[in-house]
Parts: sequence; C-alpha cells; structure tokens
Amino acid sequence: MTIRLAAPIALVLLAACASSAPSSQYYRPTPNQAVQASQEAVDTPEWLKTPDYRHGGPIPPMEANRKVNEQTCTEGVALAAGNLKCK
Repeated sequence: MTIRLAAPIALVLLAACASSAPSSQYYRPTPNQAVQASQEAVDTPEWLKTPDYRHGGPIPPMEANRKVNEQTCTEGVALAAGNLKCK
C-alpha cells in the first residue's frame, strides 16, 4: 500500500519542484530577464523606433544660419556665444 502511494506523491513533488514559476518570495530576475520583461511590457512609440546617428541612422545636416563663435581657446570660453571654433 505504501509503495502505491509513494509513486504519486513523488510525481507531485517532482512536478512542484520543476515548475518554471519561482516559488520563493525572494526571487529576483537576472538582468537579462529584467530587460526582456521591460521591453515586452512597454509599447514603444513609432518615432522612438527610428534609428538615429548613434545606431547608424542618418545624421541630420547642420543649420546653415547657425551662430559660430571663433575665439582663442587658451583663454576663457564664452559658451553662450554659439558654436565654438577655436583659432
């Protein structure tokens, strides 16, 4: 009788141990699991999916009428005067 009960109990215990869900309240995902879960949970807007220059996308042209400040860079630099061009 005990042998007949031992097999189903062992199967139940093995099934409980082999479950994919963490049973511990102290479970923490690995960094890869956390990144994957966050990417799947967020609906990224279309404009954010376009590649920019950091990812090999097109580099936007500079404005033709931008302000350029040419000055000696060994002294103090005026940062509010426009794009800096050192002499």
